[in-house]
Amino acid sequence: MRNLILFLPLLFLSQMLFAQEKPLIVIAYYSQSGHTEQLADAIAKGARSNADVEVKLGPISEVTTEDLLTASAIILGSPVYNANIAPPVQEFINSWPFEGRPLKDKIGAVFSTGGGMSIGEELVMLNLMHSMLIHGMILVGGDTVESAFGASAITGEGDYKSEKVDEIFLKKGEGLGKRVAETVLRFR
Repeated sequence: MRNLILFLPLLFLSQMLFAQEKPLIVIAYYSQSGHTEQLADAIAKGARSNADVEVKLGPISEVTTEDLLTASAIILGSPVYNANIAPPVQEFINSWPFEGRPLKDKIGAVFSTGGGMSIGEELVMLNLMHSMLIHGMILVGGDTVESAFGASAITGEGDYKSEKVDEIFLKKGEGLGKRVAETVLRFR
């Protein structure tokens, strides 16, 4: 009986410590011009609006396999390269661990930036999603019908030709980040 009395508080304390661990959302991107990075920052802002999650934001070159394995959600972004994923992003995806499908049942979401309208933003997002589905991930789109596949931005045509990503696209990014954070907590 004495051992049980000593054991129960330790069990309760360990459960409290475990319950306080926040789920991790990894936001990884590749950006040469800075546009994809700006959209990633907006997504991180949306995710961080929920204090119950931890967010790691960084270029793909700084995201480790351990980050991917620890994450509850992975949000991946790429600029459009000839209506395709940027080659460094494809190389990053190809490096993901596959044996035993360790990314299975993690939340996945995507974003892209492109220099013009109809230049391939949705194609890039769909290709990123295909890769996540191969790994068994559960996909989440944006929070509005206009961002159903994820967040995207036009960065080099008409009114959207600027060094700064237009606010309309940044808001879509924030919405995506917020929705992923909410979904992670719901699945937890």
